[in-house]
This record gives sequence, structure tokens and C-alpha cells, in this order.
Amino acid sequence: MRTLSVYLCDDYAGILRCDGQQRFSFQYTPEWMTKTDVPPLSLSLPLQEAPYPDEKARPFFTNLLPESTVRDAVARKLGISARNEFGLLEALGGECAGAIILLPHGEVLEKKPGEYRELSDETFKEMLRDLHIKPFLAGESGIRLSLAGAQDKLPVYLANDRMFLPQGTSPSSHIIKPAIKGIRESIHNEAFCMALAKRIGLNVPNTYIMTIPDELYVIERYDRYRDEDQRMHRLHQEDFCQATGLMAETKYESEGGPSLADCFSVIARFSTNPALDRKALLGWISFNYIIHNADAHAKNLSLLLSSTEIRLAPFYDLMCTGVYEGINEKLAMKIGNENRPNWVQSRHWVRMAEAVGIRPKFALKTVKEMAEKIENAAPDLALKQQTFWGPAPIVKEIRKVITKQTRRVFDL
Repeated sequence: MRTLSVYLCDDYAGILRCDGQQRFSFQYTPEWMTKTDVPPLSLSLPLQEAPYPDEKARPFFTNLLPESTVRDAVARKLGISARNEFGLLEALGGECAGAIILLPHGEVLEKKPGEYRELSDETFKEMLRDLHIKPFLAGESGIRLSLAGAQDKLPVYLANDRMFLPQGTSPSSHIIKPAIKGIRESIHNEAFCMALAKRIGLNVPNTYIMTIPDELYVIERYDRYRDEDQRMHRLHQEDFCQATGLMAETKYESEGGPSLADCFSVIARFSTNPALDRKALLGWISFNYIIHNADAHAKNLSLLLSSTEIRLAPFYDLMCTGVYEGINEKLAMKIGNENRPNWVQSRHWVRMAEAVGIRPKFALKTVKEMAEKIENAAPDLALKQQTFWGPAPIVKEIRKVITKQTRRVFDL
């Protein structure tokens, strides 16, 4: 039996075990069961004395790992099977999404100031160059980093225009994403769509484009914060696959993943301010439809969890997929049982609203107001981003898609 100690917000929360058949189990510690000033580990793993079996424990923990080709590359670099999820958690679990830290069982988390290694421009450039074959710097001594998703990215700590690499379990402050291979101008696409979301009032983290050594997309982590002494701390979060106890492989509704109704249900059951979070989720749906983001799946929605509050997290991974040929155009989550953007009509918005307990008139009003805001904000934002980061032909294409989608919305 292999074991890992699970820490949440720097406190010892439980033990993750893996038997010879690669079956997981998780059990809270007796000490954790008595705490009242800590967030839940997961909505899918409520407090209980008995251990959780594989079908309950595996989804939450494996959703912390990278996916697809990124996971394959990490496994190759570590010399283990990509199917050995416990081995990957053991190697990468020092700095994960949320406030989770995984340590070899018996190793105690030292509560001390974060340790960071400053990166020279040349070292950083080399890391980026090799990121596709060495994701998260897997296998490098003292480095244990992991983030979900199928895209190359690197958690870093930024301070006073200097860049550092977190050591061991030290928290990062930002995530850096190079261009997605095979996806034209992905950096400018995401930077524009995220900035557009912020401009029209959606809750999104700060983002920008770094131009040295090459163009890179940079996003400030919403699950981290600095105290008055500028020390980094973790906030706990989980995505909607974790919250509903589903594997990352089923993040798309068509593959058994959460639907929009499921997401609204999670908010209704657990949010400490469900009215505001339902309104925010409807805004997210409307925004993604208008920018034609067909890849808005359940792992692109998260909850922030504290001891006193559960709220919908800021939005992330907002991109216009409609500008790319050859990418599946079907919506990751259906609107009123329709997943073809060009086929979504008024009755589908009404059907969706009725299914989740929202007044249909309010849903239609929301999407139309969102379309007007986006159409009005996009031109000025495009000019400002061009001034800061240079011309980007993809932005002009995105604006054409937005205009097309806006016309559909105004015809509802």
C-alpha cells in the first residue's frame, strides 16, 4: 500500500492510499474531523470517518493532474506510465490548483516562508523551449508542480519585474502559457477575450501578454493572495468535475460530463450567495456564446471554498474557437438541448432557463444586454491592445465572429 499525506491550507487533512491494483482510497484524519475553521476538501468528499473508495476518491485527486499529451510527456520524463496516476501525484503534488499539497506519507509540511529560485532570462528561455518535452519541469530536483488541462503552462512567482520558480511546496503567483501548438495566435485570442470579459463586467483574473523572450500569455492566479508582508498564500478551489465527482475524461457533456443544469444545481445546493452566482453563471454562458467559445466545459468553471463561504470562482480560459477551422464547433454544454451555435434560437434559451429555474425573459434580456456590451466594447479594446502588444490579425477575425453572433442574439 502506497500512501500520500494530504494537506489543505497547510493543515494535515487526510491520507491518500493506493493499493496494488491501482485503486485509490482517501480518509480524513481524526484531527481534521474536529476542525471548523477550514474549507471543505471537496463538495464531493464531505466529512466522514470511513475511508472513501476508489470511485469517490479518484476523481477529485486525478483532476489535479495535467491531461492528454501534457500528461504523456510528464510521464515519459519521469519514467513512469501515464496511467500511474498515483505516481504522478506523488511526483507533482507539491503545488497544485487550490490549497492542496501532497507529500510522501510521514513527511511533515514545514510552515515557513516560501522558497523560490530566481530565473535568469537565459534560463527562463531554455525552460520555455523545452516545456513541451518537460512540462512543469518534471523530474527536476526540488520542483513539484501540477496544473490541470491539456495545454503547456508553467506556474511561477513574479515580484518587482523579477521571475522566480517555486521550490517544493511554495505557492506560485502567476501562470505562464506559451502559444498553443497548431492554434493560430492563441495568446492574442485568449488575452483579448479575457480582457473583453473584464471590460464588460465579468469576474476574471488580471491577464497580460509578456513579450520577452517571446510572446507569452500571463494570468494572475485567483487561488493565491499576498499578505501585507508580500508572502504568498493559497485559497482553496475545485473545478466542477471535482465538485460533482467526475473524471476529467468526462468534462464534456456529450461524454457524460456536467450539463448547464448540473452546474446551476451545484450553485443552488452549495453557494453561500446562489442568486449572485446564478446570475454570474448566466453571464458566463452568454459571453461564451457571443464570442463563440465552444470549448466552455465543466473544468473551465470552479468554486472558491473557505470555512465560511462557497462562491463561483473568477472565469478563465475564455477564447473564441469560432475563428478556427477544423475545431469542433459544437458547444461543450448544450443550451436548451442544442449544441450547434448556429441553431440556437429563442426557444432554446427559454428551455434552458426553465430547466435551471431562471425566468425566461430575464435570460433573454441578459444575453441581449451582454451582446450589446460586447459589441460596443470590442473596437476600443482592440485598439488599446494593439497599442500595447502590437497588431494581431486574429482580433479582427474575433470581432467578425462577435458581430455575427450578436446579430443572432438580436434576432431572438
